[in-house]
Amino acid sequence: MIVDTVKGCAYVLTCTTACTVHAVFDGASPLLVLEAGKEGQYGFVAPTDAVEVSDEHALVTQTFKGAVPGLSARDGIQPGDDAALKSLLAESGTFTGAVNANGGMNIPLAVGAATDTSAVNRLYAAGMAGVTGILTSNAFLKTDAITASGSSTVTKTVPYHLAGIKVPKGTHSTIQARFEVSNPQWNYSSFAGFSFLWRATNAAKLSFGIGRGGKTIRPDLSIDSYSIIPANGLAYNHGEILDITFDNVRNTDRNGYTVRVREIFALNNTDSWQVKTTTSFVPASQNEPVPWTIAKIIYQQKSVASIARYEDTGALWLMLTGGQGNNLYQIATCRGVSNFETGVGVSQWVTDVVNNAAGDVSVYAGTGEYTYYHPGNVNPVFYGLDAISRNCIETEETADFVDINIPL
Repeated sequence: MIVDTVKGCAYVLTCTTACTVHAVFDGASPLLVLEAGKEGQYGFVAPTDAVEVSDEHALVTQTFKGAVPGLSARDGIQPGDDAALKSLLAESGTFTGAVNANGGMNIPLAVGAATDTSAVNRLYAAGMAGVTGILTSNAFLKTDAITASGSSTVTKTVPYHLAGIKVPKGTHSTIQARFEVSNPQWNYSSFAGFSFLWRATNAAKLSFGIGRGGKTIRPDLSIDSYSIIPANGLAYNHGEILDITFDNVRNTDRNGYTVRVREIFALNNTDSWQVKTTTSFVPASQNEPVPWTIAKIIYQQKSVASIARYEDTGALWLMLTGGQGNNLYQIATCRGVSNFETGVGVSQWVTDVVNNAAGDVSVYAGTGEYTYYHPGNVNPVFYGLDAISRNCIETEETADFVDINIPL
């Protein structure tokens, strides 16, 4: 049926069955304005002086509260249905339930606008940044206790802050370092993450344990060997071990470096230890060699991990320096650790260097920082890093742990 309308005015269609509304043009094909998938009420704006409604029994009633410009009326918005609004411009609204905006909400404000909204946004943003800073603690590098096997030398650049270790040409070395930390927990801890200064000027492997359980350190093994393994004859425990291998071989075709991460973990005390091997590709020009340009190694987890399930609760990032647009790269996801007897989380690291380069290889290390959960056992730092970093993970493979122990 044809219904006369006033161009630009808003109307409500009440239909008893699925139907369509087309705008009628002189000498041109009708334009679909609304498609109702079932009976109900739907709003539309008349673009012409008449519309054609497919349901002969439908009612078309003019309204005097303008429809929202840009609001798609196709299939309407029905109680209990999800609504996709592409442009919500006109008026305020009241909602009886929660509004989920997983894609974020953009609030355009003039710079320095003196409005309640801008004041509240800035107040909370500044406050949350301060809270995140408060929910951290320092980890001081025990420069006096750094050991390096072979003929390597250790230089304390700044006591308890920075050190450099030099591995001569044609030699190999296992470097061990610990952190001096506060120990603010009893049976449970709020450990949510850790980051620390570390870089190497050529190929190297970095290993460290996280959380509960003893770890056995084995020096002077091949790069593919495991420098840290679970202690006490591989006895089951909640913690896990990460090792990161940098081969320092730049792929000129792809313009970057391959990084391998191995995560040793166990889900329960009956199954064997597992190892998850993750291969990532970090884009870098010839002016940003990896691991030379690493500023920080970063581990964070979004919440307390469920030890019996693998849910990618944790993640590992590299913070690089250089002229490239990105400087945060995610290189692995991890199961993470629980908060039971986790201790400080990370207390030491081990670096292995087999120097086949033309000159000395240096490892530079420094202080670290612990991250603690916000109220509710959530870690906003994880979500912040996840949002702005580049995910470089290419392959992941999990298998039973088979020890590799090849002496040099």
